[in-house]
Amino acid sequence: MSDDLGFGKLLDDDGLVARLLGKTHKGRNRPLLYGPDLPVVLLTGGPGMGKGRLLRCVRDEFGRYVPAAHIDCASPVFAAGVDVRAAVRSEVTEALRELAVQFGAWSGDGGAIGVPRLYAGLVAVAAGDPLAAPADGLGEVRRYDDLLPKGSFWGGVLHRAFRNYLAALGALLVAQPLATPLITSILDELFERTSSEGKAALAECYGDYSGAAGHPRLGLHALSVDFQQGGEARANAESFLFRALRGDVEAAYASVRGRMARAGRPAVLLDHADNALGRRLLRSVLLDRESGHHDRVVVFATARRADGGRFLYRSADGDDEPPTAWRPEDGGLPDWRRRQGGAPGLAAPSRGALLVRMPQLTTGHQNQELARLRGRGEGHEPGEHAARLRVESAARGA
Repeated sequence: MSDDLGFGKLLDDDGLVARLLGKTHKGRNRPLLYGPDLPVVLLTGGPGMGKGRLLRCVRDEFGRYVPAAHIDCASPVFAAGVDVRAAVRSEVTEALRELAVQFGAWSGDGGAIGVPRLYAGLVAVAAGDPLAAPADGLGEVRRYDDLLPKGSFWGGVLHRAFRNYLAALGALLVAQPLATPLITSILDELFERTSSEGKAALAECYGDYSGAAGHPRLGLHALSVDFQQGGEARANAESFLFRALRGDVEAAYASVRGRMARAGRPAVLLDHADNALGRRLLRSVLLDRESGHHDRVVVFATARRADGGRFLYRSADGDDEPPTAWRPEDGGLPDWRRRQGGAPGLAAPSRGALLVRMPQLTTGHQNQELARLRGRGEGHEPGEHAARLRVESAARGA
């Protein structure tokens, strides 16, 4: 792994990334930093300072040994997915689906991470459009089939029951018109086919939804209704769905098999997280952890502003107590801990963030990179030499 961008103090065996994930980039175990209350790590710095490249390095190098799901919150693919069925999709649900697919493709120690909690929430949302034709609504539900655990339905259920669940969904198409709303039919089938283990998982998750009073079916129905309402209600539903995904990842580690087979911590990597999609995802994690909903998912995100962005602060001018900030050149590791006190629900999310200022290139790093550029002179098109000189001049003048 190259240090030509000055990432050494972040990525080496005793650096921040290895200590947060509990694994080096070569797969050796390292003592875990912090926990169980973890900060959201915001990599800050202007364009060209390597924030996105660092996330890709974490994904490609460390992601061979711990599950690491990566999305670019500025990618147009999420908005494009929403345009197909805006009534039952949002950029957040599209992003969560992509993160779940990546966790489900993990082939390292412990195997793929299933997302039954997120699956249940997404199909409730998908079935919640009261104006959709049954075929369209069911087609949207079936879009999430690839998120179901492979071979069984939430464990503890034979593969036959899993096939029966899918067959029951298909049979709903025959019922024209449906005797009950699609959302009711979907939830009926879901709870009918789910094992006692699955029911317990849903109760633990969606029983906590606002108004559910411990009943997961009510929680899923309420989540679907809130999503349809839009505005703040939809934002609350989206936030809960991200909590469900992190709950799935946490369960994969906390199970008996997970404790034996998995080591370190998983990661969610959010590039360009200071845009609208990224802010919604980060705010969900920050508010959950502030209220005591802790999980072992290490969230790395990027932001251009040195203060991480206004969304971290309660007051409009951002004059709250600043979050913990650290530069790699400070030496050691950041001494982060959540500050106590403050009225419940009113504390600024900023105290759950750790701001890491991306390292400035030293003169040695500049010389190393410029020497590499000069060495690529032979065989290049005319004019590239002049371009390299402009790069050198810019670097020297920075």
